[in-house]
Amino acid sequence: MEMTNSERRPFDTSLQGLAALYSRHFLAWLRGPQAVWLQELNSVIVAQQRRADFLIRYLDEEEQERFLHIEFQTVTQSGDPQIELPVRMVTYAAFALNRYGIVPDQVLVLLKDTAASRRVPNVFAQGRMRVEYDVVRLWELDPAPLVESGLVGLMPLVPLMAGESLEELLEQAAEVVEAGVQSIQERNEVLTVTGLLASLKDARIVEQFMYARSIMSLLTETPLFQMLTQERVLDTRRQSLLMLVEHKFGTQGQEVREAIEAINATEVLDQLLLAASDASSLEAFRLSFPLQN
Repeated sequence: MEMTNSERRPFDTSLQGLAALYSRHFLAWLRGPQAVWLQELNSVIVAQQRRADFLIRYLDEEEQERFLHIEFQTVTQSGDPQIELPVRMVTYAAFALNRYGIVPDQVLVLLKDTAASRRVPNVFAQGRMRVEYDVVRLWELDPAPLVESGLVGLMPLVPLMAGESLEELLEQAAEVVEAGVQSIQERNEVLTVTGLLASLKDARIVEQFMYARSIMSLLTETPLFQMLTQERVLDTRRQSLLMLVEHKFGTQGQEVREAIEAINATEVLDQLLLAASDASSLEAFRLSFPLQN
């Protein structure tokens, strides 16, 4: 299913704001502590009214001026990520070259483990044109180095990393934020982004985490709260559909389960509930409503 613009906006604005506020932390993570931050650059491509998530100027360890472009992606959009994301990266590279005279170092940070995310290449190559970039799959990374770094701006990424339960990762990230940020407002803002990203794994656990820290009451009118509420409704619909399919047709195949879990529209799930009720077999159900990841 394709995520709509309104569904993507909380992620986009939160990550762009986080990168702007803690740009030095992201630079240290991706280019090492020896990199010297110089300037955050205008990342808007005027002709397309699009914006790169993060574009800054810095000095490397040899004191050479370089640019760094970071793009965050959940890979939930429609289309082929093997084509769309490389085109996006080369578009931003060309924009930086045209505007600033330098091809940037580029890093594509993938937030969520999906079949599409695992297929994303690290190069655009067509004809004689070739642009390479780094691909960081957060779910493959050990969170310990980030937690030990104490870099507050990177803590929202920790829950999406590997190795431990989501509750433990949230607790570790929160401890760093609470120890490293004195301002209550700033602390809550960072924890909000942390919860927003962690909801890509499990929105219910995030809601419990927010309530435990008395933060949820501050967020009832925010896109995060609305997204958590919507995700809870969607999860209930998905579980009802899975239970019905299993009750009628026996244990469903992994393909069907993954397809149902990927659906992000209540109206589609409602249609599938009706279709499953009427179908005489699992195959008839699948043919009546083709499910795609």
